Amino acid sequence: MASGIPNEGPPPKSPRGRGTGTNPANRFEPLTIDREEPGPDKVPTQLLADRTRSIIARNDSPDVGFETSVNPYRGCEHGCVYCLSGDTPILMADGGTRPLRAIQVGDEIYGTLPDSEQRRCVPTRVLAHWETSKPAYALTLADGARLVASGDHRFLAESGWRFVTGGEPGGARRPHLLAGDRLMGTGDLAAVARTNGIVGRVVAPLAGLEIRSIEPLRNRVELFDITTVTGDFIADGVVSHNCFARPFHEYLGFSAGLDFETKILVKEQAPELLRRELMSPKWEPQLLVMSGVTDCYQPSERKLEITRRCLGVLAEFRNPVHIVTKSHLVTRDVDHLGELASFGAASVTLSITSLDPEVARRMEPRASAPRERLSAVTRLREAGIPCGVNVAPVVPGITDHEVPAILAAAKEAGALWATFMFVRLPHAVKDLFQDWLSEHYPERKEKVLARIRALHGGKLNEAQFGKRFHAEGVFAEQMEQLFEATARRLDMPRGGPELSTASFRRPGQQLGLF
Repeated sequence: MASGIPNEGPPPKSPRGRGTGTNPANRFEPLTIDREEPGPDKVPTQLLADRTRSIIARNDSPDVGFETSVNPYRGCEHGCVYCLSGDTPILMADGGTRPLRAIQVGDEIYGTLPDSEQRRCVPTRVLAHWETSKPAYALTLADGARLVASGDHRFLAESGWRFVTGGEPGGARRPHLLAGDRLMGTGDLAAVARTNGIVGRVVAPLAGLEIRSIEPLRNRVELFDITTVTGDFIADGVVSHNCFARPFHEYLGFSAGLDFETKILVKEQAPELLRRELMSPKWEPQLLVMSGVTDCYQPSERKLEITRRCLGVLAEFRNPVHIVTKSHLVTRDVDHLGELASFGAASVTLSITSLDPEVARRMEPRASAPRERLSAVTRLREAGIPCGVNVAPVVPGITDHEVPAILAAAKEAGALWATFMFVRLPHAVKDLFQDWLSEHYPERKEKVLARIRALHGGKLNEAQFGKRFHAEGVFAEQMEQLFEATARRLDMPRGGPELSTASFRRPGQQLGLF
């Protein structure tokens, strides 16, 4: 075994039924281990419990065309850090404190949950604990406290969640802390530990938590972090964040490669959480998308039926939902979707990458075959459910020539609308994609990568908010013209019908007569 030494040989062959054979280094971890022997030919899927406390995710990105979504799973079988110093005192559920390095999985500590425009302290449980070594920063506060954290760590400030540093220089820098910002917290932990009734206490921007300076440390530092049920914890009197599609798997301490396909976090309580949130008077009826991150109809759904039970809840409330999937399994749920569609509250988009079964198998080994996706379009339309297609991802030099044929086949199957999107390669995905090209299309690799760079001004990926899903350049313009001309000829507009909230209801609540 060799630690931290990159493998310069060809990428390992993908295990059967998997999109990648590699587990690239987690971008938040400084130490990597390369196997000298090949990995197993078959890697089983592990289903891990995700005991989240809420299920409706909210999005404010200008790149994504929806505001709220439900994601029953983290990770996807289709194949297709933020750490603190180990000495940081953590507020335990019994009112005492313990150093972060001594925290263990299963410990009861304090986190926070939102309550209207405030956040209140609540007990939470530690789900994971890990350590790393990386560059760090010292944050000095007005009360003399000194926090040591990585640049990727987030704290809750008066203005919202903020990273310690802004990341790479440039216009797309992430929201980060500055001298003068006030952190949200409980203040002196020793005083907190002596008091009772901390449950429900509102965290506030205290004067003593004002940041006086943020300075880089000269040497790498041993750092620790935890994952909790609430997604945060109280560290040295301030509210500290812990985070969870491929790049996001790295926030769990997993790799964005094979781990993303084989370690699936399952939100078993998603239907119950969804019912609770829809029953709340704070919920304003609006479109929910399933899923905003990973496919809600991946293979495990056939047995677990979490998505199906969520749709049952949505049908009961008549809350509109739009499904995006690559799976024929969506046709199993035409009963719930059909009921919602009768109120103008359901639609489905099938993603179709290629009509070539071999290309599709290489790109998405565990997703439904192209003919099955087209069959799903027909079945949904027969059930009265509005359905369209998304030709995505379009890979220049591999699938771009298929766009007109895909649109024609989708129209024949009954699709009402169509969209398309070029392949995106954020973070570790770009390395996985290059390995995939080396394994499946070595003779086209450089041409494909050159085309992708031409779409993003010489880069393999565009990370700037507002531009992440847009391409530019001559090839992008040509593809746009080809798509528009074909879609116009087939009478396939971009985007489906606007779904209605007019029939929304809360079960058990009667409307007044006047």
